[in-house]
Amino acid sequence: MKISIVTPLYNQAEFLPVCLRSVSKQTYQNIEHIVVDGGSTDGGIEILKEFQQGDNRLRYLSEPDEGQGDAVNKGFSLVTGDIVAWINSDDYFFSPKVFQTVCDIFSKHPEVDVVYGGMAWVDANNQLLHIRIPPAFDWQLLTRISYMGNTNTFFRKSVIQKHIIDKNYHYVLDHEFLIRVTRDFHAMRTKEILGCFRVQPDSKTQTYSEARKNVERLRRDTELRLKRVNIIKRMMERTIYRLQLFIADRTYLNRLNNDLPYSSFLT
Repeated sequence: MKISIVTPLYNQAEFLPVCLRSVSKQTYQNIEHIVVDGGSTDGGIEILKEFQQGDNRLRYLSEPDEGQGDAVNKGFSLVTGDIVAWINSDDYFFSPKVFQTVCDIFSKHPEVDVVYGGMAWVDANNQLLHIRIPPAFDWQLLTRISYMGNTNTFFRKSVIQKHIIDKNYHYVLDHEFLIRVTRDFHAMRTKEILGCFRVQPDSKTQTYSEARKNVERLRRDTELRLKRVNIIKRMMERTIYRLQLFIADRTYLNRLNNDLPYSSFLT
């Protein structure tokens, strides 16, 4: 079973090495890493060339694109693996055992097409901020609460043979993609932490006013497919979800702060 990782890149040279090491240092070795660069001018290509000399499993292409969604779709078209994941160039995987964990789940559960897990939130200096352990899969809940994202999700190649990224979304494109995918394919949760999502002032998700337009569009599009859910149920769902997040934060942060599994990727 081969794992293919797709990474879109545009002027994120500062964070790129950690992302690359989080792939190359996995204990599971049957992998490929495809980086799709949109024409970076900050030294990212030089970093890729240097890493490629030490690991021929890394491939990259650099050419103008139409944004992140277009870059990811280009990467999807190049994958040769059985299992696929997309991780952004400023994010990274949580530990060297993530790929082995995911492969074990897919091998044990041939009926499963999508595996998602926990996610760590880190700052620009890789300090652990939060731990998010998502709920068991519920498609209607996913349409209202974004508990799955590209950083903590893996899927079989058959998924991207049917679905690709909607390039019309600049924000929340992973959420929109996963809503479509999990409507058609069987998803399963693991409580293992799979990815690290970096929170930084320059990240797209921090540009609230622009992102809100995409969120509203996603909500409108999704509601066309849904039954109406009463407001009390929605409030209860969000309250329970936030309580689960709080408990996960307290449980995992206390356990992990002195022993971070991703520390080997930082140097």
